[in-house]
Amino acid sequence: MLDTNVLVSALIFPGGTPEVAYRLALEERIELVTSRTLLAELGSVLEAKFGWEPARVEQAVGQLVRVGIVVDRTTIVTEIVADDADNRVLEAAASGDATAIVSGDRHLLALREWRGIRIQTPTEFLQGLANAS
Repeated sequence: MLDTNVLVSALIFPGGTPEVAYRLALEERIELVTSRTLLAELGSVLEAKFGWEPARVEQAVGQLVRVGIVVDRTTIVTEIVADDADNRVLEAAASGDATAIVSGDRHLLALREWRGIRIQTPTEFLQGLANAS
C-alpha cells in the first residue's frame, strides 16, 4: 500500500523513488490497496496544494481505482493520536490485507510494523524488493 504522501510525490515529482514504487503498481508487479477516504484525500491535496484542475485530479484518482484495490473500512483504528488521518492508512491496510505500507509520514514510520504489516519508506520498500529477487 502506498500512502497519500507517496502517491502525491509520485505524481508531482517524477523520477524519484515514490514514482518507481507507483510504477510497480501500474505494471501490476505489486498490489496497490487504497480506500475511498484515501482517494478523496489524494484528490483534495492535488487540487488544493498543487492547483490541479478537477479533471486532472479525476484522471489521477481514476487511474488508482483501475490499478488498485479499493477497500471498505472493516475496522476502526485509533493507534496514532498525534494525527488521526494517519489511522485511515492503517485502516485501509488492515482492510485490504496489505503486507506493507510505503510512507514518508513520521507517525507511521515510527511504528515500523503494525499488526504484522511492515511500514517502510519508499527507498526501504524498493531495497527490500530488490533483495527478495
